[in-house]
Amino acid sequence: MKGVLFEKVAAKYDDKGRRNLVPTGESAIHVECDDVLVAVGQENAFPWIERDIGLEFDRWGMPKVDPKTMQSTISNVFFGGDSAFGPKNIIWAVAHGHDAAASIDKLCNGEDMSQRPPPMVSLASQKMGIHEWSYDNDISLDKRFRVPLQDLSATLKNIKMEVELGFDRQQAYAEAQRCLNCDVQTVFSTALCIECDACVDICPMDCITFTANGSEEELRTRLNAPASNVTQDIYVSDALKTGRIMAKDEDVCLHCGLCAERCPTGAWDMQKFLLDMTYAGPACRSR
Repeated sequence: MKGVLFEKVAAKYDDKGRRNLVPTGESAIHVECDDVLVAVGQENAFPWIERDIGLEFDRWGMPKVDPKTMQSTISNVFFGGDSAFGPKNIIWAVAHGHDAAASIDKLCNGEDMSQRPPPMVSLASQKMGIHEWSYDNDISLDKRFRVPLQDLSATLKNIKMEVELGFDRQQAYAEAQRCLNCDVQTVFSTALCIECDACVDICPMDCITFTANGSEEELRTRLNAPASNVTQDIYVSDALKTGRIMAKDEDVCLHCGLCAERCPTGAWDMQKFLLDMTYAGPACRSR
């Protein structure tokens, strides 16, 4: 072992914005080294599926799948997870499984798979007292904790050894305290607001602004903390009594509940969001 040769590639994007790595044709780069750890990433490969059975594949050799029903071009064959849309995480894989199960249930009952019952959504107030909530709203300033690792000399000798040791009870608790309770939402009532700006004063992130309305692009620049992340919607209220509106940048909100604690009229509330999806079974079928 003297080193590794690396081929130079450049990122090229197709008309749908998908990234492809294309060889540049330049000379390979040689990096000298004594040892190489080969991390083999698994790829989707379907050489075992005959290409004449009616199942269509895209240019990457992936089966063509309906993203809503998870159905392939063969009506009774379904795909999900990495085999459907490439590498994602286990959360997506589980969701694909639920979608496919609902599709199979409707297919077996002769119903239109594209017709899905809407999810049930509920919001419930978490207030238990003037300064007390039914969730832990303390804010942790800790940065992400590093997972303890095995000694490098031991893992290099035994490739089967688990590298990450995991958190102990105390470390796991400290890491969990960093949770921002994203399922608890700030809910604003226009009718109850007296525009005292107390919530603006107490907000530690300056994410609440009372100002004149305007176009979204222009309004983003006038917030107390300009909202530069255009992929995150701004929470904007209806017109208040003075003609102003309340605008809140959800991108930096800590869900601490201080605005709701400080508000003298209860115009702010912290409410827990629950999304209840319909799973395969009688509930997913047409009534």
